[in-house]
Amino acid sequence: MCSWGTNTVYGVFLDYYVRTSRFPGATMEDYALIGGLCIGLSFMLISVANTLIRRFHYRIVMAFGACLVIIGFCTASVAKTITQLIMLQGFLLSIGFALTSGPTFVMIPSWFLKKRSVAQGIGAAGVGLAGVVFSKPVQHMIQEDDSPVWALRMLGITCGVVLFISIILVRTRRPLQVKSDSLLKTIWHNFTRWDILFRMPMFCVIFWNFLFSLSFSILLFSFSSYSTAIGLTTSQGAMATLVESIAQTVGRPILGLLSDRFGRANTTIFVCTLLGILSMVWWIFVKSYPNLIIFGFVAGFLMGINWVNFSPLSADVVGGGDDLLAAISLLTFFGGMPQIVAEIIGLKLKRPEMSQPFLYCQIFVGVASIISAMVLLPFRCWKISKILRARQAAILAVDPLKRTEKDRIRLDRYHVLLKPGLSGKLMRTFYPIKA
Repeated sequence: MCSWGTNTVYGVFLDYYVRTSRFPGATMEDYALIGGLCIGLSFMLISVANTLIRRFHYRIVMAFGACLVIIGFCTASVAKTITQLIMLQGFLLSIGFALTSGPTFVMIPSWFLKKRSVAQGIGAAGVGLAGVVFSKPVQHMIQEDDSPVWALRMLGITCGVVLFISIILVRTRRPLQVKSDSLLKTIWHNFTRWDILFRMPMFCVIFWNFLFSLSFSILLFSFSSYSTAIGLTTSQGAMATLVESIAQTVGRPILGLLSDRFGRANTTIFVCTLLGILSMVWWIFVKSYPNLIIFGFVAGFLMGINWVNFSPLSADVVGGGDDLLAAISLLTFFGGMPQIVAEIIGLKLKRPEMSQPFLYCQIFVGVASIISAMVLLPFRCWKISKILRARQAAILAVDPLKRTEKDRIRLDRYHVLLKPGLSGKLMRTFYPIKA
């Protein structure tokens, strides 16, 4: 909540920075880069954080990150130039976020054999909860002071206190393995596991996360600005952001439950497709406050699917251990890149002179989300092939004299579904089972 979660309220800061001339010479792209660094660079540094906790005690690593978060927010409040703001609120905070939140991607799954998507969803819900807790206070403080100074300091102090309490309470299920290799060698090894990167299903997961990260970031950071663009007040914009954050808090655990119930690939493909369609057939036509609130809740509910399932989907491909760490390293590295530039892309697509200035942004979000879902279709084909072959092998292991008529029917069905060629792949891709 008090690391990546604070990114959910950056839209309020962005709206203020764009509307004022607090930093002379600063462009909209400069301000957008700050939000992109906070999410994207910290996402890319997760592997470094997880490597550090194998060298040093995890509490030391996380405490150092918490100190950087406090320093980043407090020093950003006194920044005089846009370069200082980028380095402090963007670069420094991103390192702090990675060191405090990155280790949880290793800690949380270690406590669960089942329902890992649910556990990951509950952990990720803190991001939305931060928007619920901080959105209105930040907006109120900026509006009252006509300055972001005390809003930034409030975030720094509050996040610091909560993070240190969390660090004291957090536990690992078992001691983290300490590697004897050099730190730089281990980091480099994780980023150069080409054998994992070029596995077809893993490549699909990485490419899906890359594309969906564009949709997620643009939608997240544009929401507050969009509200003022359609004539709403800053207070109404903050309320819309708050509702979106509430939906993320509620939605991520529920998405985890749905993923465990209906299959991670099935749920992810459906949610990404639905979000893309809604962006183009609903968001484009949102012109009133009530409609914006409703859309914000629906979009917020859906948009956390990548945070819930990117780790479990990777585990489906490589299993656990060092292979999973390398897979997560590659996924977060490539997934962080679009998040750094996503809001800059969003601002470039914005057309203030048009009656619908965010039209191109909305189309881009929708198309990227739908394509990301399509990218996962080969992954689903691969996973269903794996499931069907396991079922086929289980029946073949039974004595032929003891097989039932139902077993013979299933073997015939598997023979058809597992046949090579395009028709077989299409049947497996759309075969209606949990995957």
